[in-house]
Amino acid sequence: MVARETSRPIASLMARVAADLAYLMQTEFRLARSEIGEKVATASSAGGYLAIGAAFALGGLIVLLFDIARWLTVAGISLEWSLLLVAVVSLVVGGLIALVGVNRVKGSALVPRRTLEQVREDYVTVREHVR
Repeated sequence: MVARETSRPIASLMARVAADLAYLMQTEFRLARSEIGEKVATASSAGGYLAIGAAFALGGLIVLLFDIARWLTVAGISLEWSLLLVAVVSLVVGGLIALVGVNRVKGSALVPRRTLEQVREDYVTVREHVR
């Protein structure tokens, strides 16, 4: 009879722990969803400005590249070779800049850091209480 009285509180305690753990996980998922939503909203609003700025910069860059090719023609290189030279140099520089951009994006720009830190703290706390 004594075994039954002690098993009920342990069973109810385990049920409460399971319910609290489920609630904790739901809260962490909500926090992660909210944090990712904030980051995506910031990135999308910045993307509009970046697109407009890139359109204007592209127009200016095209004119500048044609002007550089014209300067090379004046310097004595034929127009065809000067255009080819400017195009190749532009493609190489553009490719290098794109590689730098790709490497920076890979570095976890959209990782929900606060959520991950909170989950780590929760794990440590749960582990300490289980011992």
